[in-house]
Amino acid sequence: MAKELLLEIGTEEIPAAFLPKALKDIERIVKKDFSENRIRHGAVKTMGTPRRLVLCVREIAEKQDDQVIEKVGPAKKASFDDEGNPTKAAMGFARGQGLEISELETITTDKGEYLCARKTIIGEETKALLANTLPRLITSIPFRKSMRWMNLELRFARPIHWILALFGGEVVSFKLENITSGTRSLGHRFMSPEFFEVKDFEDYLEKTREHFIIADPEERKRIIIEEARKAAHDVSGEVLENEDLLDEVTFLV
Repeated sequence: MAKELLLEIGTEEIPAAFLPKALKDIERIVKKDFSENRIRHGAVKTMGTPRRLVLCVREIAEKQDDQVIEKVGPAKKASFDDEGNPTKAAMGFARGQGLEISELETITTDKGEYLCARKTIIGEETKALLANTLPRLITSIPFRKSMRWMNLELRFARPIHWILALFGGEVVSFKLENITSGTRSLGHRFMSPEFFEVKDFEDYLEKTREHFIIADPEERKRIIIEEARKAAHDVSGEVLENEDLLDEVTFLV
């Protein structure tokens, strides 16, 4: 059964100019990591505000795909004597692969027939892999400038205060320096400065809104445009729209 991943990195205010690229980098990094780890997944969505970076990945497989490893050994003609008995070359190859002679296969190549050992590596549980993947993701996000704080070795755009990490509604437990992942997010720093529990992405969107947070920058942008046009209309004016300025303001609030 496919599951959903939700990650939120809660920070002090990250400069607006850093955020659009950071969200793109998070998507790029997680897709690359999942591909390398043979983890099938669905849509990837990133969102952010000055104090939070958010990742949601849908329809993630519960375990990584199995992997078949193929190791080519000695030529078949050098592997058996005239009576069909395995030679030292064949026995050494089988022993090195942890297999019996009978478990070896024969493949045909441009150079002739060769012995081949095929092993299937059973995929690990995704949740266990995420406990390593997510800290690596967080520390891999590149910023134009980063900083350290307190006496920690960790570097980030701004100090990290909390990490929300859920897979299929259950916490993905890991520790990044002195920060332990959990199931809580934090509301607006002035209007609702308290922690609240989160179950999944839909619950996250609903509860952040209740705590005066609009996590989706596209939604914030629409609201800013609408409010600006309304204010201009009220004084018989018009908005001189500037996309770069609009993007900056979107990530300032």
